[in-house]
Amino acid sequence: MEQPHDYYERERKMKPSRVTINAPKRSLSSTVTQSQPLLFFPDELIREILLRLPARSLVRLQRVCSSWKTLISSSQFAKDHLQHSTAAGPSLSGPRVAYHHSCSYGFGDFSLRSLVENPSKPTEVVLFEERRNHRVIGSCNGLLCLLFHVDGINIFVRLWNPCTGLLTPPSVGCGDFLSVCGFGYDHVNDNYKFVGIVNHMGEYNTRIYTFCRNPSNRAIQEIPFNSIMGDDKGVFVPGTATLSWIRSHAILGCLVFSLDLVKETFSEFSLPFSDPHGKIFFFPRLCVLRNCLSYCFNHEKTHWFVWIMMEYGVPESWTKLAIIPCLPRLSDYHLRPLYIWGNNILVAVATPSRIVLYNLDNGSFEFPLLKPTPSIGLSVFIYHESLVSPLYPGLTNSSSQIQLIKP
Repeated sequence: MEQPHDYYERERKMKPSRVTINAPKRSLSSTVTQSQPLLFFPDELIREILLRLPARSLVRLQRVCSSWKTLISSSQFAKDHLQHSTAAGPSLSGPRVAYHHSCSYGFGDFSLRSLVENPSKPTEVVLFEERRNHRVIGSCNGLLCLLFHVDGINIFVRLWNPCTGLLTPPSVGCGDFLSVCGFGYDHVNDNYKFVGIVNHMGEYNTRIYTFCRNPSNRAIQEIPFNSIMGDDKGVFVPGTATLSWIRSHAILGCLVFSLDLVKETFSEFSLPFSDPHGKIFFFPRLCVLRNCLSYCFNHEKTHWFVWIMMEYGVPESWTKLAIIPCLPRLSDYHLRPLYIWGNNILVAVATPSRIVLYNLDNGSFEFPLLKPTPSIGLSVFIYHESLVSPLYPGLTNSSSQIQLIKP
């Protein structure tokens, strides 16, 4: 592998030397002379070092030398880096919050680390002006799934990595598309999939699109869209290859409606906490916390209950995580948990535009500010910066097939 020393040596020769008069002389170690080259590291060691750097830094380091560019841009390195950074925690994975507000056409993101570690200082919001007419459907492995209209009629799907700037071309026309949809990753077949309900001349059918070398767009078992409650965008649970929605049932009340992205079949299982006194639940919502399916709802407008499913699809594994009191300033808001920072800070968004930090240990609240203050709405997603490419095999990086967007 070409060593970075070669790169810096070329840079040094291109720059004029600067001479300092009467500068103090520095003695060299007896074991090192000016004529000796820098030490060379084995390729395996260089790879291990690079795996421990944030994705955004690695994007810049591709310019150091050709061998580093080849290594960092390889799909296997991207997968290994994603796995390592996710295990290492937020210090390396760089979690960010992406939001989209369909009414104001606002699209941007901001750093979760800055939000939590400096709540008294307004966190800077990065606006994606070139993508402001895109709608965010979901996030997975550092990729955002986007919908956008062409001529106000046809709807297309694209995948975008905000960290690397890679954006796929319009992949599939959805026709007259309904809001019930979802995006996730089939780790068994190493494919990203988008599912949605399409209205074609008054007939509704559920279709699934696979991003791969031989893309497919086919009908599958119907989603009962009339009974979907809460967020109409399916929640992807990492490691399970599933999308989940809340579905109302005439007899059983509310259930989790789950799509297996590998088998492309549906199943259902129960939600926690059936109140024997028949009290009212408001704003039921699914989310992901600690890589587990979670459930949040407002109980009698007095408290928010947050539950976490320790083993996906096993109702007995539902565990109560928190009971959050409804402060007067939160009573009329929809609360959507986003992330647990460390062991005790629950990050949530109280739509339309309020961020909430809730301490699970002592029950305290903080309300950090964003600059500029966006209208966040309900389309809010956590994504971890990664090197994963949205370009599936067979899709090359040419101007006719790909757009490069500055991160």
